[in-house]
Formats: sequence, C-alpha cells, structure tokens
Amino acid sequence: MMKIKSGFMTRKIGDKIVGIAVGERSNEFNGMINLNDTGLFIWKCLEKDTTAEEIANQLTKEYDIDLDVASKSVNTFIDELKKHNLIEE
Repeated sequence: MMKIKSGFMTRKIGDKIVGIAVGERSNEFNGMINLNDTGLFIWKCLEKDTTAEEIANQLTKEYDIDLDVASKSVNTFIDELKKHNLIEE
C-alpha cells in the first residue's frame, strides 16, 4: 500500500494542474509536479492507501485503455513521485 505523503496537494495555476508541497513539506520540496489528466487521476487515487495494481485497474475503466498500458503509465508516474520523495509506503 502507498499514498501521497501528507503536506502535498494539487493546485490549478492558470490552465495547468500541479502537485505542490504546503506547510512544513515545502522545506523538503519546493518545486512543482506538472500533471496531465492521467497524472491527476493517478494522484487522486494516491490520496488514500492503494496499490499500483488497483490504480491501473481504475485507469483502464476511466480511459478505456489496455491494462498493460495503464500499468506502465502508473508505474512510471509513481517512480517519478518516489524520486521526489512524495510517496509513503
């Protein structure tokens, strides 16, 4: 199980959606993660404890895509979040 660490949220800035740190978390991470529609969907799934497999299954239903494609997208996005230490497991 994994989820987005507390202190991170999404915000709309102009016509873009980004993931940002708020409060004390901004001392650790002062950048932004640009989110497309798929990234925002995955982020929202990660706001509660879940698994990559559960997210991939939800993604197939939301976007009518193949499970293999969904799994690759989910894993790539989660790896990026982990690189920035935004995921707790």
